[in-house]
Amino acid sequence: MEGKKRQLIRWRASRWERKMLAALGTALSAELFFNIWAENFRISAAVVLYPVLLLTLMQDSRKPDTGVLTALTVLVVRCIIGVAGGEDLMFVACQEYPGALFYLCYDCLLCLQVPNRYEASLTTLWRSFWICDMLSNMEDLTLSRMALPDAPAIVTLVLLGLARSLLAAGILWGMRRYQRLLMEEEHERRYQRLFLLTANLKNELYFLKKDAENIEGIMTRAYQLYEQLGAEDYPEPLRQLALSIARDVHEVKKDNLSIIRGIEGEVADAYNDETMRMSDLLHILRDTMRHILGERQNDVLLECRCETDFATAEHYRLMSVLKNLVMNAAEAIQSGRGSGMILVEERVVREQMVLTVRDTGPGISKRAMQNLFQVGYSTKFDPQTGNINRGVGLPAVRFLVEELDGTIEVTSSEGEGACFQVTIPMDALRGGEA
Repeated sequence: MEGKKRQLIRWRASRWERKMLAALGTALSAELFFNIWAENFRISAAVVLYPVLLLTLMQDSRKPDTGVLTALTVLVVRCIIGVAGGEDLMFVACQEYPGALFYLCYDCLLCLQVPNRYEASLTTLWRSFWICDMLSNMEDLTLSRMALPDAPAIVTLVLLGLARSLLAAGILWGMRRYQRLLMEEEHERRYQRLFLLTANLKNELYFLKKDAENIEGIMTRAYQLYEQLGAEDYPEPLRQLALSIARDVHEVKKDNLSIIRGIEGEVADAYNDETMRMSDLLHILRDTMRHILGERQNDVLLECRCETDFATAEHYRLMSVLKNLVMNAAEAIQSGRGSGMILVEERVVREQMVLTVRDTGPGISKRAMQNLFQVGYSTKFDPQTGNINRGVGLPAVRFLVEELDGTIEVTSSEGEGACFQVTIPMDALRGGEA
């Protein structure tokens, strides 16, 4: 599917292909018609379709060349149909050329009135369509009847042109509205990806900074070892080895700090001045989990309830907390019965926001409960690959919650699921209008 999408994106119709498509579409739809006044004066669906094609397929056109090709195509199609019906070719051509000239006249008038079709408003377009329709119809009727149209005919053409121009403008409005909705949807998807990427990077910064502190301690101890070896007259090669370890660790520390500064420079100012409502945060969480779970989303159902909607400036931290807890619950469900439900609830109780993440998984054993928030501890092991989870999700959650002066509690019974409850003061979360 993705390969087909890429092929479609790479393919772009050339100008002549677009002209031919507009001409053929108009010629074929012109055969849906009925006659009035004169036998060869037609009222067809093409008169509504034609301006739509000119404003979509030929939006970059500045000359009436599409009108020339459309007129010729309409005439050729009608001649073929007439000859196939047993009529003489010259008779059919003489009878049908006024209707074919209608499209050339229409395109010429449109080029004169709307030189830049990209910037034309719908109000300008429907007025132009109306004028083009009226004048082109008068040309068609005059040549068909070999006489100027009378007053009743002109009134009818004016009203008919108004109706068809409004219908064509309405179709264009619907197409533009649909295109705008698609763009807004794509913009929302990109914003969600960027938001989650930034939230994840900010989450990982904690562990990078923690590693930086560990590296600093290792470097300090290695240098102390070097000095101690010198004070106790140990062999010089041993002292140089300790010093070399201290230098190497120092280089690792510098590289680590460079990475931290680089990530901080990318995410520190990203949307820092913006707030997000809890309802929007939970909406992003649902969409993200639906994408992560993929085909397994029918086995792991996620329900989010937002009792008190408010704006918060700490949306990155909250998203990291929620995503880690929900992912942990989803993995627990998949490792147990394989199917279940996760319920995320948010409410405010006495100026405290309470987040509850409850699942119907296998629960947590007493032994696991004691080490649940220890970095590196994990109960998730894949016997097929031998891979074990790195065990940093829940410690990261506790760190983020404590940064906001909050608390996290866990209750669970084996075989009955688990419930994580996060409580954070509203003063630490508020931002913008409540």
